[in-house]
Amino acid sequence: MTTNILERLRTDTAEAHRQIENNDYARSMMDKSMTLPQYTEYLQLFYGFLRPLEQHAISSGLPEQLGLDMDIRGKTALLEQDLLHLGVTREQLDALPLCDSLPDISTSARLIGSMYVIEGSTLGGQIITKQLMKFLPVEPGAGISYFNGYGQDTRDQWQSFRDVVVNRGQSPQEQQEIVDAARQTFQLLDAWFHT
Repeated sequence: MTTNILERLRTDTAEAHRQIENNDYARSMMDKSMTLPQYTEYLQLFYGFLRPLEQHAISSGLPEQLGLDMDIRGKTALLEQDLLHLGVTREQLDALPLCDSLPDISTSARLIGSMYVIEGSTLGGQIITKQLMKFLPVEPGAGISYFNGYGQDTRDQWQSFRDVVVNRGQSPQEQQEIVDAARQTFQLLDAWFHT
């Protein structure tokens, strides 16, 4: 019997996950010291990482092969909506630096591993949404669309993604690729936050 891939992902990426949750931005959200300019900067960093990653994923055709609709699962449009709401102009948005040190998503398994990090963050995003609304002038549809993610559909969307992970993570080789890509995504995103 194969090891449960979801359990492997949880345990094998736990340290990298803790590391990224311990960045200065994440801590300031939790202790309510984050300012609106800092929040905007944090969203710009996410945008700089996710925009090229999602473009690469879409151009590979792998999401479509896996039945993952990037029109639904893509986060770039949500980040654009938030940043424009927060006063970033289209010209400034187009000029934001983009990360060129992206995770390897060259196989279906590796794409799933990378998306595990992004899709998994939608669960924490529900907590972050509630937290930020306590002290920043943001709300769903008005500056916090990225963290709010799928809103009330978050659990359903997470469950459907988990099903893809489990269906693809059967062989030891696929499991290893999924875990390696998830770990790499956490590490590269954390490095991008510290550039």
